Amino acid sequence: MSEHPDTRDLLGPYVMDILEAHEEHEVEDHLQGCASCRREALDLRLAHERLTDLARSFGAPPEDLKERVVAGIPRREPRRRVPRWVAAVAAAFCVLAVIGVVLTPDLFGGEALASANLTPTDRAPDAGGEVNIQGSGENVRMSLEAWGLPPCKSEQYYELWLVEGDERVSAGSFTVGQSGRVEVTLNAPTFAASYPTVGVTAEYDKDPRASETKILSGELHDL
Repeated sequence: MSEHPDTRDLLGPYVMDILEAHEEHEVEDHLQGCASCRREALDLRLAHERLTDLARSFGAPPEDLKERVVAGIPRREPRRRVPRWVAAVAAAFCVLAVIGVVLTPDLFGGEALASANLTPTDRAPDAGGEVNIQGSGENVRMSLEAWGLPPCKSEQYYELWLVEGDERVSAGSFTVGQSGRVEVTLNAPTFAASYPTVGVTAEYDKDPRASETKILSGELHDL
């Protein structure tokens, strides 16, 4: 149970930039002194960025789509108040799920292109994982499953990279909780399967370059 339920209710709208000015200042003041809420805000921001990227890849949905989704949700009397950010994120997932069915039914299917088994470095010797690349045309996705990863500390996240020599291309970022496990599907460039290697690094800032904190790596094999 969070010690700051009122602030947590505002974190979702905060990362989506839909708060009133006084609420935004309230959240930012709180985040300066609360590491747990900063971590949650980072998780929500990463999720929001993924949703935004996914929505943009579809183009504009039909104008009446949101109304059709909302109309199809069963109504029931709530037992407790639902935080605004939960409702906003849930609605976004509902809309995107319907968009996926209506507009791109094979989004997460398609041809299997390449895969890699990930082995750890001495920074996380018990870690491991697997990457699969699949899709076709512009709908290429990288699915990552990993385990044994150190949980993310304040403002830390992991980055998945496509690697060839000294070249690094980011395939997306993610966070890991106390379980040390993660399963995530990320957008990938159409040429992702042409890279020979993939890797995961631990990142602590917004520098677009890969850090030297290498956690996992593996060779991609065509399928």
